[in-house]
Amino acid sequence: MKRIICLLLTAAMLLGCLAACGGDAGSSEPSKQESSQQEPSSKDEESSEASEPEDESTGAKDPVEFSLFVDMTWFWFDKWGTEPVSQKITETTGVSFDVTRASDDQQLALLIAADDLPDIVYTDSNARTALLSDPNVCWSYNELIEETGVDIHATESEIANNTRPDGNYYALLNAYTSQEAIDEGNTLLSGGIPSVAYRTDIYEEIGSPKLDTLEDLEKALLAAKEKHPGIVPLLNGDGGYLHYFSQQLGLKGNRDGVGYDKDGSPCYWLGMEKVDEYYKLLNRFAREGLLSPEAMTYNHDKFCEVRNAGNSFMQVRATDEAQSSNNAAIQAGTDYRWKLLTNELSDDALVGVNTGIGWAGTFITKKNKDPQRAIEFMSWARSEEGRKLCSWGIQGEHWDYNENGETVTTAEYQEALSSGKQKQDDFGIAVWIFGDQGDENAFIDHAVTDPDMQDYYARLQNAVKHTAVMSELYFCIPTEGDMLNIYNSLGDMVKSEEQKVIFAETEEEFKEALDNLYAQAESMGMSKLNEWMVQQLEARK
Repeated sequence: MKRIICLLLTAAMLLGCLAACGGDAGSSEPSKQESSQQEPSSKDEESSEASEPEDESTGAKDPVEFSLFVDMTWFWFDKWGTEPVSQKITETTGVSFDVTRASDDQQLALLIAADDLPDIVYTDSNARTALLSDPNVCWSYNELIEETGVDIHATESEIANNTRPDGNYYALLNAYTSQEAIDEGNTLLSGGIPSVAYRTDIYEEIGSPKLDTLEDLEKALLAAKEKHPGIVPLLNGDGGYLHYFSQQLGLKGNRDGVGYDKDGSPCYWLGMEKVDEYYKLLNRFAREGLLSPEAMTYNHDKFCEVRNAGNSFMQVRATDEAQSSNNAAIQAGTDYRWKLLTNELSDDALVGVNTGIGWAGTFITKKNKDPQRAIEFMSWARSEEGRKLCSWGIQGEHWDYNENGETVTTAEYQEALSSGKQKQDDFGIAVWIFGDQGDENAFIDHAVTDPDMQDYYARLQNAVKHTAVMSELYFCIPTEGDMLNIYNSLGDMVKSEEQKVIFAETEEEFKEALDNLYAQAESMGMSKLNEWMVQQLEARK
């Protein structure tokens, strides 16, 4: 899970999906015609190979390399075996990957349409999950499990959540946290949840004020702007993390997704209760000069450039960004440091409104050269051994158990993090989490001493107390037809038009822009979409 993150990935990305196997896909072209007709090995065939030496826990036999398309443009790696975790995975399972990382937001959809997929696809898109969940495109897990007899390590609820209308499930989305686990208090949210971090030197300059409420935060931003008029008071990570403030206001749903209106009915984002308050807050921030219109367009590289140059006071991005910022400062030889804000800013905060059934899915395509080895690998990835290695790293090298049986990171690993190393980029930890089943990625080190990591865990522990699982809303997101067209069109419209709302220069202009936003949404069929969502929820019940 590692990241967390948690979070709902909207079907609005169907046509704008992250890119796929690009030029690398062509390198395996000669084998694709053969593999497209290949059947998985039967149980009898499997038993005939029983005399081969194999690791009982992994089923590893001969080495095999799968072509893997990662449908996430931001993903850390486009190569396998460059860090210790992927190397250990191959050593343990015999499996390696020829990785292609998405390079644009159209590639995967085009590859699916062209019937030109690699062996395996890893995607975090609800819309592309629907496209891949087709017996002509991918193997269903249930079919491969029936043929091979492997244990996929899944509960009935997980299987039910991931079962498509045709009765099959083609992947088991990772990083799913149930309401039961939250209520029992034995889980954390993903480290990918939006969080605020602030520069400590500027914070001390303005008197180290309390940051307990949204009003406190606003006052601190204004004070920093007065002291340093040339910096960005609040830097929006990659232009897409301002929904932190919708969470602090307690909106019952996901930004750019679905949620509940004031009457408790499912609805599109704009129909949720308190949306007006959210836009009003951001508009006030903008008119006070706390938000930069230019920063709304920044990609991650530009965000890092501004942050690393010391040109911002607060930033809102993922929970681990404070530590990443500090590591970048250490490497750059600068003196400033960042601290994570670990508490919520409202008693009503809903940090995690989990409207999903998980995060990302690993699909075994019909082009796969060895579907049996692929499903065996997924069985291992979802096993306890696989989850711990992929999410925590190598036992004894990156983590271990103490005398009380609690999980702790090793001194060597902590020293590496303190010196500027990063768990994903340098160690491959919490990257290849194909089988993560909940809070593995939010691993707690019971002996952690690094202040950044202490804050990280404190933030996740506080956030989980303000979390509600609403997985039923996942089924209110359209994946095809007219409703999908309306959903996508609304998403595109909101993305462009809400800038006029946020950066309106007067109260009157703000009200006019907001009314226009709602009017456009209505003319595009938002009410019709909301009615369809109500029907879907009723049918699911």
